[in-house]
Amino acid sequence: MRKITAVTFDLWDTLIQEHPGSSDRVTRTRIDKIASALEDARRPHRIDEIEEAYRKVGTFLELTWAKARDMPVRDHVLFMLSCVECRLPSKLTADQFEDILQIYSDSILDHPPMLLPKAMETLQKVYEEGYRIGLISNTGKTPGKTLRKLMDGWKILQYFEVTTFSNEIMVRKPAEAAFRVTLERLKVLPKSTVHIGDNAEHDVAAAKRLGMHAIHVVRGGGEPSKVADGFVSSLDEVVGIIDSL
Repeated sequence: MRKITAVTFDLWDTLIQEHPGSSDRVTRTRIDKIASALEDARRPHRIDEIEEAYRKVGTFLELTWAKARDMPVRDHVLFMLSCVECRLPSKLTADQFEDILQIYSDSILDHPPMLLPKAMETLQKVYEEGYRIGLISNTGKTPGKTLRKLMDGWKILQYFEVTTFSNEIMVRKPAEAAFRVTLERLKVLPKSTVHIGDNAEHDVAAAKRLGMHAIHVVRGGGEPSKVADGFVSSLDEVVGIIDSL
């Protein structure tokens, strides 16, 4: 009987990656569309006011994320609108607020990231070999709900039994809870699971501290983690390592 029964993957820079400059384009789309939505709601504000409020959201999130905590995207939007104008959220109808929340959440769909080479083939191979598959992903301003839309569009969502996003569970990697929630949902033990990710601390070291196995995805001449059970430069190499554990 094999020791490994489940495989968990990181998402960003492991399975998907932003196109150069796309983060700035998503930001511009969010700000411009929110400005238009506020104008339609008869609560117009200058672009520079909305840009400053958006910047404050980023600063607040960085402070929160530094503690390995997270929050619902709805709270991002409430904070942002309150920075634009005191009590602005309460001056909008429920439908107007939901429209702005959707703009904030889904702007990445106008400038989607790319699925990395061999991601589809690797997931399919791991699935066909009978491993249970989970996803453990930190989120930025784009929530898990939207990221699942992207994954479904690429036809990779079907391979995941569990998808865990930090904005939904309120904790981020490298917090132990981010991994534990996923393992509990998969109904597997840490020692029977291997985590695959690109971040030496948030993915590899954090998984190892919990008693999981870990494979480090190293691209661009990076330094492999010394605590990893293996490292790869291409995703299609991970199956061989998983099978050998």
